[in-house]
Amino acid sequence: MNGFTPSRVATYLAAVFIAGAAAGIAGGYQWGRNSVIKTGGPRPRDMAAHMIERYSKELELSADQKQQVEPLVQDAVQRVRTLHKENFKQTDAIMKGCNEKIVNLLDPAQKERFRQMEERRNQWMKDRGGDGARGRPPVPPPGGITPAGTPPDRMPFRPGP
Repeated sequence: MNGFTPSRVATYLAAVFIAGAAAGIAGGYQWGRNSVIKTGGPRPRDMAAHMIERYSKELELSADQKQQVEPLVQDAVQRVRTLHKENFKQTDAIMKGCNEKIVNLLDPAQKERFRQMEERRNQWMKDRGGDGARGRPPVPPPGGITPAGTPPDRMPFRPGP
């Protein structure tokens, strides 16, 4: 007897199926989570389209109502986008001022390390597309580890000139 009874084969197949399903669920969850994190969420035009579609379906809007709702949603999304850009600019200015004060407290060796930290952070932001395009910084990956494997500095903004 070779030890492969029908019940044993069925057990192995079930175990392989369960392991595959668990890996698929975990992988799908992680992929979805990373997709949202990498993109920083929906783009404003996608957000408006999503909202309009949701309102149309759930509220059963007529064509005329949908036509009236669209510009309202588009305007609101644009205003929120403008607000986010302004908020980012103000936050950046506050942090630059803070960093300037911190630099004044450091000895020369610490100043050099601070400069290197900022260079790494600037490169990380550039690599992640956070150069101010679309008015938002990139979102750090889970665990704060970049794809290159180096943790981004915790100083979110560069010091002033």
